[in-house]
Amino acid sequence: MKDNMSFFSKHFLLFIYFLFLGLDCYFLYKANYRTRLYSKTILMVFLILWFHRNTALSMRMPAQSFYILFCAYAMLILSLVSDVCSIGWTVFTNYVYLLLYIPIYFLFLLMLIQVVKRAHEKKKLIFYVKKITPSFLFVFAIAIIVLWKAVGFGTEFHHWCLYFNALTICLIAAVTANMWGYPQLKRCRTLFATSVLFIILTNATFCFDELYYNRRHHILDVFVALGNGAVMIFMLLGVISILKYWKKLEY
Repeated sequence: MKDNMSFFSKHFLLFIYFLFLGLDCYFLYKANYRTRLYSKTILMVFLILWFHRNTALSMRMPAQSFYILFCAYAMLILSLVSDVCSIGWTVFTNYVYLLLYIPIYFLFLLMLIQVVKRAHEKKKLIFYVKKITPSFLFVFAIAIIVLWKAVGFGTEFHHWCLYFNALTICLIAAVTANMWGYPQLKRCRTLFATSVLFIILTNATFCFDELYYNRRHHILDVFVALGNGAVMIFMLLGVISILKYWKKLEY
């Protein structure tokens, strides 16, 4: 497979993904949750195939990309399992659906750290405090407000899961902001930052939708589904962008 594939050849799987995402949003808006078996469970399959087609099948992977690719594929596979569990088969699968976001976000954090580390010529991780601190505190303040309003700082198991996810998201935002200290990452940092922005918006919407309004407003379900899709797409576009840049440096 060569790099000069046509635009449609590169992205037709992504177009199919958007079609199924639209169908899934329709089922959510109509509250046909069981019918989502025919839309939700197939979404990540098309996204995995699209990502694979635009990386492993279309370019020779740079040596430093293995760890980042492992994290990306692991996130996609865990997201697929989470999507299957989110249909609401049992109380257990609902808990699994929520718990899986902990390793998914943690893998995202590890992947971003590796991207930043690889950007330095000596493979060092340099922290720019003036970039990290404001972003961390800003997202932390948003998390405090959302959690206080939506769950009231409860002490049940799913509350602790939310707290851990909130802290991980704060760290993700800080590491992403740190990318602005690396000129080498200008090709991908905006894509990663957009993904992080959707993580924040999606999780805030989820907290109010699931825990405050008890899913009374179906339009919020649609926003969560669209937000989760945007998180993955912009994250994968960021990975593809940095891999292409590293490949270019090898020539």
